[in-house]
Amino acid sequence: MSKSASGDRDLKKKLVILFDEYPFEPGEYSFVRSELKKLLECFDVHIISVSPSTEQKMPLDERITLHHCMREFGIKEKFKALIGFLCSSYGVGECMKILKSGQDVAGRFYDAVVYYAMAGQMRSYVKRNRLITGGELVYSYWFNADCLAFLMEKKRYPNLRVISRIHGYDLYDERNPHNRQPFREYMDKTVDRLFFVADAGMEYYLSHWGKREMVGKKYIAAPIGTADSGSAQKNWFRGRREPFHVVSCSHVIPLKRVPLIIEGLARIKDIRIRWTHFGTGSHYEETVKYAEKLLGDKENISYEMTGFVPVEEIMRFYGENCIDCFLTTSSTEGSPVSVQEAMSFGIPVIATAVGELPNMIDGSGILLPENPQAQDVSGALTRFYHMSDEETVKMHVNARVLWEQKYNADENAEKFVRMLKEIN
Repeated sequence: MSKSASGDRDLKKKLVILFDEYPFEPGEYSFVRSELKKLLECFDVHIISVSPSTEQKMPLDERITLHHCMREFGIKEKFKALIGFLCSSYGVGECMKILKSGQDVAGRFYDAVVYYAMAGQMRSYVKRNRLITGGELVYSYWFNADCLAFLMEKKRYPNLRVISRIHGYDLYDERNPHNRQPFREYMDKTVDRLFFVADAGMEYYLSHWGKREMVGKKYIAAPIGTADSGSAQKNWFRGRREPFHVVSCSHVIPLKRVPLIIEGLARIKDIRIRWTHFGTGSHYEETVKYAEKLLGDKENISYEMTGFVPVEEIMRFYGENCIDCFLTTSSTEGSPVSVQEAMSFGIPVIATAVGELPNMIDGSGILLPENPQAQDVSGALTRFYHMSDEETVKMHVNARVLWEQKYNADENAEKFVRMLKEIN
């Protein structure tokens, strides 16, 4: 690093960003790429990743300092965490709340201990490596145990400022196996700012833990958005044609219900359809087999399940191909980036009525029920196929307009960085 670059960093406030995986895994990259560019202009950026992977799969800007907190959960670590939890005011407070609820006490107790253990290992790593002195701004990308670790450190460092985004798994009780987010009351009280990626998520939070008078002060709606990869594609609708091209993009895990797409396609007999699915996951292999079983012999359906594809290649695919609609059957969502990316290309969306999706696709797609059946999926695809050209063009245009208004990552990142600079 040059002397000028080093001096420039010395003049900037230190920003510590906490990630689950990045840059060791690519999953978070599509969320943060625009934001990181803006943050680097204003802050001395340090990243702490807790990825269990040892291979760094994503390159980093040379101005970023990377730290890797590798957690261990052997018998020794678990026993130490349990004793520490039971002897701490944090643990006692959690135990009282869990007992008072009277629901799934053992499971919720276990969750709280694990959460405390993860926070404890992060605190030990930070202390061991002397990563904070008290004047930093800590930005947790998820409202999780890593964020809790730094919130606990505020007792030692009163000038430390901790802010967090909040998405889905770190927000909804239902996303936890025992239907409870640990330490939520303490974290709510202690965090300096909480940035919601969707209005629906904020409403959920307010109904469970938050105070409405703090909206716009402590609780702030701050969509992330996506890069403007679709700006060059102006002629989004190119007339009725076959095959009707449907794209989906998600992890192949139970929450995303990709088999439901397969079941919906299997019911369609009178339309030639091409289906492309981007993404892999724990249930990828069995889902590929399921697709072959239901769709393999159907002459009117062609399909490809690509597995993992870098986001840049997906965007290039959207730009080079005529895509009629994007389809998601997810059982839970915040404000999905995959949908925003499709909308930037003027691609209408068929989606389940969960999370922020009803607001996202207003006038630019078709809503499925929260828990659709295969006939709902096939019905929505058939309905879209038979729309008039006028209706179809309107949906394509509305998709792009909605993206420009709410999900332009560069504009949203600039607003977000301005808010961070104002935190003292």
